[in-house]
Amino acid sequence: MKQLMIIKHITNLAIAMVLSQTLAAETNYFEIGKETLADLIEIESTESAGLATKASEYASEKLRSAGFGEDDLEIAGPTATTLGLAATLQGAGLGPPVIVMAHLDVVPAVTESWDTNPYQMVEKDGFLYGRGTSDNKGGAAALITNFIRLKKEGFVPDNDIIMLLTGDEETEMDSIEYFKDNLEQVKRAAFAFNSDAGYVSGTMDAPRSFQVQTAEKVYLTLKLEATNPGGHSSVPRKENAIYDLMRALERLEKHEFPISLNETSRKNLEFTANEYSETLMETINLLLSGNSDLGNIDLIEQDPELNAQLRTTCVATQLSGGHAENALPVNVNATVNCRVLPHEDPDEILATIEKIAGDKVTVSISYPAIKSPPSMLTKQVENLIQTAVDKTFQKIPVVPMMETGATDAIYLRSVGIPVYGTSGIMEDPTGWRSHGLNERVEVDAFAASLEFWYELMKQL
Repeated sequence: MKQLMIIKHITNLAIAMVLSQTLAAETNYFEIGKETLADLIEIESTESAGLATKASEYASEKLRSAGFGEDDLEIAGPTATTLGLAATLQGAGLGPPVIVMAHLDVVPAVTESWDTNPYQMVEKDGFLYGRGTSDNKGGAAALITNFIRLKKEGFVPDNDIIMLLTGDEETEMDSIEYFKDNLEQVKRAAFAFNSDAGYVSGTMDAPRSFQVQTAEKVYLTLKLEATNPGGHSSVPRKENAIYDLMRALERLEKHEFPISLNETSRKNLEFTANEYSETLMETINLLLSGNSDLGNIDLIEQDPELNAQLRTTCVATQLSGGHAENALPVNVNATVNCRVLPHEDPDEILATIEKIAGDKVTVSISYPAIKSPPSMLTKQVENLIQTAVDKTFQKIPVVPMMETGATDAIYLRSVGIPVYGTSGIMEDPTGWRSHGLNERVEVDAFAASLEFWYELMKQL
């Protein structure tokens, strides 16, 4: 009965046929996947709760009970709270390993503002609610479930499949850095598939495209600081650290970095141009033709997401300063977070910010840039993804895309391991809710993602 309830939501015949075959199997892996997701959500893996070590231990025990040996499972990491899990589905050794990855930590939830308990999965109106359903415990549950399924089926891949479940993607990313530096299997990997990036556009009834993240902007955080001898507030002077910093931030607000396309953003715009308003579509077509003169159009006003896709951005995110209400400030500082296009040089961005800041404000690096070159979508990888997409959804196109955020993939890309974001999750009809209130994933979308990962891993 539960199988029929799951399928009845899916009106698209092609998807329904695929899922019905899966759910009719002797073992209901959708229920296993849903149970795994519920268990992971109940393990609060925020920074204040100790991150993801408990979730890693849970995942390890889940796989051990399904037949994975001690040699296949390694809980490891740089600290006691940032332990992740590296699990291996042993292959025939015909080639280098392939990585599939997710992260188990989550950002905090403002519990009292949610409609449901964020740390207890609730199924309501065709959606699964809970912190991590879309970012990224849903992805982790899909990987764990399919490792169990493939193990039970006796499947032996051509190459080892390494599942990396990291412990602190939302904070320092030390977990993936540890795996990169210390696990030989990771060092030898041919490429990786990341469940924490990419998405399916459209709706479950009418999927439009399978968006593969092949590039992401580089994370760089700077501190702008103004200092002054200070003094008593009853005797103001021309020099004031707050005003000096304020003027620097005003210049930063007005500055726009130049528009610049890479292969990924160009291909994505070619596919998505007709989805924008007529004015923006004309602007995009001008850019694609090589014309970067947009006239008086204000992209950040008309479409902030498109603006962020087209150029490096730097924005003030935090302010601190002053030591007493009746004293002139001695020190004030602002945090400026930059998202640098992956084909641009972060050092040049830093130099630009220093020029904008001026002589009275110093600029220092709080979080250095980890260069993350785009991963070109090779024919081999594209065929793997397209085959899995065709078996799970309608025959929709695979389209490369660049994300403005940052994921664990930057650390693998930085050492030459291509990473492809293939979450297989349909976009939410009301917009993404990860990091926000009432995070959720559509029940049918979660079921489809389970099937997608199964079809993808079976080809490895």
